[in-house]
Amino acid sequence: MPELPEVETLRRALLPLVINKTCTALKFYRKDIRFPIPKSTLRNRFANQTVSKIQRNGKYLLLQVAQGAMLLHLGMSGHVSRHTSMVPREKHTHAIFRFGSKTCLHFVDPRRFGCILWVPRNGKHPLLDKMGPDPFSSDANAKTLKGSAKNCRVPVKTFIMDARRIAGIGNIYACESLFRAGIHPQRKSGRITFAEWARLISCMRSTLQDSIRAGGTTLRDFFDPSGNAGYYATKLSVYGKEGEPCPKCKTQISRTVHAGRSTFFCKTCQPTRSRAVVKVKRRVF
Repeated sequence: MPELPEVETLRRALLPLVINKTCTALKFYRKDIRFPIPKSTLRNRFANQTVSKIQRNGKYLLLQVAQGAMLLHLGMSGHVSRHTSMVPREKHTHAIFRFGSKTCLHFVDPRRFGCILWVPRNGKHPLLDKMGPDPFSSDANAKTLKGSAKNCRVPVKTFIMDARRIAGIGNIYACESLFRAGIHPQRKSGRITFAEWARLISCMRSTLQDSIRAGGTTLRDFFDPSGNAGYYATKLSVYGKEGEPCPKCKTQISRTVHAGRSTFFCKTCQPTRSRAVVKVKRRVF
């Protein structure tokens, strides 16, 4: 599933293609994807308008025009490809947008978990209204997350993947960030210390930044508009590495499944208790 780095990679790739360009034509090949496509609204409010900004909000992209913004979400398997024709090139092309006279963006989504929606000028939309802070935002800090996790018993991995807590962290980067931070994914989020939250936020940001520099992670479906795959998959430390040696301590990487999602971690580098607690108990005994 495309996550924050893949969406940010797409945003940056689209900037030279659509910023200050007018949407001169659009076509839809379905009534809905995950949700109904507001065709008439997009034809009336997005067509013939100039894109002034592309904003990323978690895993959502907002192409801003004077009257509001078109919201794009890639879902589980979506991508946007660049062509010069309004004729579909791929089987699961659901929409095509032309900017200027030559650039045509094809929205492709085989599994149809993505969406194309309209957000009014005030920025209010049910998919956006309850989202937590972006990991790169100053609002994503140890104090905020520790306060949000107070008395919370869900595993820390589940907590950071909840977009209401923090936006844009999916399975791949949750596993990688927790590994870098040395925090076991199944520890109760309410028991993560302030210092651990600070370390985890720092590791999230560095992991995401590394992936963005590598063009994201391509495991199956993600490509940028020019068809280039992201190569961060070659730098993953634990995700998809079950049975392989940990890059830090050489212990075999473990895998568990919770709610249909695989979690990869190192039992040695990511202990089930806080290192501070372990040190205190050692002193007592």
